[in-house]
Amino acid sequence: MQNINIIGCGVIGAAIAYQLSKTCQETKCNASIKVFEANPAPAMGATGAALGVLMAACSSKARGDLVSLRLASLQMYDRLIDELIAQTNLPILYNRLGILNLYRSPVINKMRSLVEIRQSQGFDLQWLERSQVLADFPQCLGDGALFSPCDRAVHPVQLVQALVAAAAQNGVQFHWQTPILDLEALIMGDRATAADVTVIASGMGANALVADFLQKTVNADAPSGDLLQPVGGQALRVRVPDLNLSAVIHAENPDAGTATLNDFNIVPLGNDHYWLGATVEFERSPLPDPENVTLLLEVARAWCPAFAKAEVIATWAGDRPRPQAAKAPILGFLSTQPQVLLATGHYRNGIMMAPVTAQIISDLIWHGSSDLPWQSFSPIVKNRNECSDRH
Repeated sequence: MQNINIIGCGVIGAAIAYQLSKTCQETKCNASIKVFEANPAPAMGATGAALGVLMAACSSKARGDLVSLRLASLQMYDRLIDELIAQTNLPILYNRLGILNLYRSPVINKMRSLVEIRQSQGFDLQWLERSQVLADFPQCLGDGALFSPCDRAVHPVQLVQALVAAAAQNGVQFHWQTPILDLEALIMGDRATAADVTVIASGMGANALVADFLQKTVNADAPSGDLLQPVGGQALRVRVPDLNLSAVIHAENPDAGTATLNDFNIVPLGNDHYWLGATVEFERSPLPDPENVTLLLEVARAWCPAFAKAEVIATWAGDRPRPQAAKAPILGFLSTQPQVLLATGHYRNGIMMAPVTAQIISDLIWHGSSDLPWQSFSPIVKNRNECSDRH
C-alpha cells in the first residue's frame, strides 16, 4: 500500500486529493491519502481571496508551456464540475457564459491575430468590433473585444468544499488545524504519518518546509531566501442595480502608470451582485486599502459606466504565492528529496490550473512522469532572468 501525504488544502491540495482518490477508485489501487491543513477549514488562504476567473482561451499570450497547461486545465473544468455536483450534491456557482475581454485601440491588431491562433488550437474565440460590442454588451465600453464562449468562472470556496467532500467520500483523511512545521519529521514520522510520497501544496507555507532545500541549492536570486514571495490582492463584492451582466468581463487598466491594477475582472454572482478585482500589491499595507478600493471602482466605471451606482457590500484580501526565482507554478520532485513533490507558487493561476496540476501530480506519483508539459516548471532554482510566464 502506498502512503501519500498532502500538505495544504487550498484549491491545489484539494484538487490533488480528489484526483488521487478518483484514480484509486477507478484502478482499485490500495493507497492511504492524508491531507494536513493548518487552518480549521479548507480554502482559508489564497484560494479564499480569489475570484475564480478561468481565463485561458482569451488570454493574450498565444503560446508556451504555461498557455498549454491553462488551456488543458480549462478543458477539464466542465467535466470536473459535473462530477463533483453529481457525487456531492453541493452547490458550485459556475459561470458557463464565457468571458468578454475588452480592449482599447493600440492592441487591437494583436488581439485579432490571436483569434486565428486559438481557432487553430480548437477553441471558439471571436473578435467583436466596437459596434458589435455596443450591440451585444451595451453596458460596456471598448474599441474592440475578444469574446470567449469557452472560458469560465467558478466560486473558489464552493469548488474546494466540493473537492474535499468528494475526496473524503473516496476515502481521503483530512486533518484540520494540523500545521506541518518540519518536513523531515513528517517524512520520517511514525507509522501514522510516514509517507512514500509527500506533496507540498501549501502556498506561502511552502517557504518554511523547503528552507533547507533552498540553502543547499544556494538561491542567490531570492533576496529574502524564500522560494515564494507574498503578493497582496484585494477585491470587492458590490451591488449594481440593473446592470444585467451575465458573462465575466475582463479589461486592462486604462491608466498604464498604475501597476497596482494592470487588469481587472467583473464576475457576475446573480441578484445584481458582482465581484470586482483584483489588485496586485507588492508594497505591503494594511488591507483593505481604501485607496485601492476607490481605484477598483474607478477603473470599473471606465469600462462599465453603471459602476458609478455601485454599492460596496464587502471587501476582502489575501496573499498569492509568487515564485521569486523560478517560473510560476512550481511543479515536480525536489532534487534532494525525491519522495517530495512541489505543487505550489501558482501566483494568480491557482484556480485556473487546479485540475491540470492535480493531473500532473497524479501522473508523477503513479507513473514518474506526465505527458503534460510540466518539465519547465520543475523546482530547480534558476536565474531570475531566465524566468517568464509569471501571469
